[in-house]
Amino acid sequence: MKAYLTNKETTEEVLTLGENKGHYSFQKTMILGFMGGIYIALSALGNLIANYTIGGGAGKFVGSVVFPTGLMLVVLVGGSLFTGDCLGLLALSKDKVDKGTYVKNLCAVWIGNLIGSVFLAYVTYIGGSYSDAGFTKFVVGVAQHKVHLGFVEAIASGFLCNVLVAIGVWFALASKDISGKILAIWFPIMLFILAGFQHIVANMYYVSMGKILSPESYTIAQMGVHFAAVTIGNFLSGAVFLPLIYKKLYIKD
Repeated sequence: MKAYLTNKETTEEVLTLGENKGHYSFQKTMILGFMGGIYIALSALGNLIANYTIGGGAGKFVGSVVFPTGLMLVVLVGGSLFTGDCLGLLALSKDKVDKGTYVKNLCAVWIGNLIGSVFLAYVTYIGGSYSDAGFTKFVVGVAQHKVHLGFVEAIASGFLCNVLVAIGVWFALASKDISGKILAIWFPIMLFILAGFQHIVANMYYVSMGKILSPESYTIAQMGVHFAAVTIGNFLSGAVFLPLIYKKLYIKD
């Protein structure tokens, strides 16, 4: 039996996934988003630890190898991410879900991701993950760098990020076994971390953590502007760029 789907079959699987998620309740979508936020936050913490303790290019590489665990858990255990759920626009474009449902569910998963990320930020803080003063300073520096990106720069970086993250989800759907799905997720996500692109859910953790560790470093308003820019960038690639191109290539009108 064939171990993977063709490009056309995979595109149809993305369409079906978007249709199925379109019928989830607001509450279920939020809970899945909450779990997704937790998994990505844990991966973000692992990435930070690797970067700080190992340092340099080696630390960045190890952090990029660790980080894909979060999306693996989301896809294989159960969770949802704003970045992946953007792909549901493919189902919207084929009238499998209505516009109101699509927007409602994207809002629900975004809120769930934020709650999960902030929850994990407080739990890791209380749990002593940031007891080292040097690590604290490092994490605050990471968060400040993100918050102070220019608005257009953050959109562009967010766009590039979700080309890889959304295609990682897409790629995983092509495999029929767990090992194939893990490899399909691993490499695109590893690449986005190595490249330093902006992922809204990961940044919810990084930036919230920086605010907890150093409240005076930036304002809530600055956090909001940054989140808005990265969300726009992630949406443009995950909801518009990828789905509409592959719809044109592989799905008949």
